[in-house]
Amino acid sequence: MANSTKDRVVEVCANCLLPATHHCRQCGSSWYCSAKCQRADWVYHKHLCPKFKDFKERPDSKSVRAIFFPDDDKTPKFVWLKSNDKVLDAKCVSEKLEVAELLGVTVEEQMGQQEVMRSLRRAAKPGSSTARTHLIVREDGLIDGSKPNLSIGTITKGNFLFSWRGPVLAVLTTLEETHNGNANPTLDDMTMTDYRDLVDFFGTYGKYVEGQEDFGPTSFWWLAPVLKQEMITRPQIQVVKISCDVEQRLTGLKYNPFNIGEGHPAMACLQPLPITASLGLPLIMRRFPTDDSMRAEAEAAGNSNAGPELLLMCIDPKSQLWGKAPKGLVQGNMVAMRHDQEDLHQHHLETLLMYLLQIVYPAVEETLQPEPKRERAEVLDMLHPSRLDWYFRVFRKERSQHDERWKNTPDLFHVENKEAKSALKQLTSEFELNMRL
Repeated sequence: MANSTKDRVVEVCANCLLPATHHCRQCGSSWYCSAKCQRADWVYHKHLCPKFKDFKERPDSKSVRAIFFPDDDKTPKFVWLKSNDKVLDAKCVSEKLEVAELLGVTVEEQMGQQEVMRSLRRAAKPGSSTARTHLIVREDGLIDGSKPNLSIGTITKGNFLFSWRGPVLAVLTTLEETHNGNANPTLDDMTMTDYRDLVDFFGTYGKYVEGQEDFGPTSFWWLAPVLKQEMITRPQIQVVKISCDVEQRLTGLKYNPFNIGEGHPAMACLQPLPITASLGLPLIMRRFPTDDSMRAEAEAAGNSNAGPELLLMCIDPKSQLWGKAPKGLVQGNMVAMRHDQEDLHQHHLETLLMYLLQIVYPAVEETLQPEPKRERAEVLDMLHPSRLDWYFRVFRKERSQHDERWKNTPDLFHVENKEAKSALKQLTSEFELNMRL
């Protein structure tokens, strides 16, 4: 069970990224917020969980734990890799490891290596935001006749966009500060937590938006035209990226919609964020890598992203965490998607965040004052779909005066009941005034 001391580093649920309460008893490496989330994650977790116990202790100081995804076996594997030099140049992770034989190549030049993502589920831990995952593959994997990767197809249940071919090896690096103040990548051990990040990555990488030559946030070495031909066609669901502050400033876009496939691994979350469920717009949220061209500037700015943390706010009136959100979970770009796998309109998401920022959060702050000016029950009354719907209608009218695109924004809810329509009109004048402010 999790340590209950106050100074314990908060672990995050491997399934929904909310604060965790317990870990898997078998591997001890994955954490969960509830039994329901643990059961939901088992479809991915089961492939490596039983094997982790045999890889908990390093056989020697020169070994690091990596995850190998064979192309001819349904099951990924933990492997120990030997390295003579754990401090690396960021561009040559593969050159320091004995991996050529594992990938079925004869020389290092036949391998391709790329840093593909930050280790997302480590981000809540102090100092862990420096962790990076690297994939090492055959350089010409798409054109040398390599077979589709069977183990990646298994762990993602076939829900992936990119044609992963040939064996794939995942290794982890963290930044270690040197005596002269510089930070060099250092090899570290992959865990079940990092494996769960990879499941999401394999299912996410390779998005294609019709009419745009944009195939994802990372500069992989495989050719985009080949990627486009290898796309797997299945029903699409619209989700919305919430750009970090730096990317928003450089691109001018805060809310960027795109499509992912129905049943995508990123949607494997049993519970929507509580505050969004109360407001009738049940959402889940995942991180999304920053574009390579903006990554350095975004990291220098702390990967700040103002707004999305409000979606994680605790609304349990009996909890000591009332009105607070876990620190460290919202960093860089985020993607919001509907838990019910319906399309999410970017204007609906913007409305929700503005409602929380302008109406709900100020009210929450009033409940937290030494002499509260508002009862928590009043805040809970604000977390009703009718309140959000009223806010949306006025917000859409105001935005339409400055942005033509808002005029065609569909209604947030389809209200057919006459009593419900009447209730919308009876909201207090105080609420309307606060909304306009």
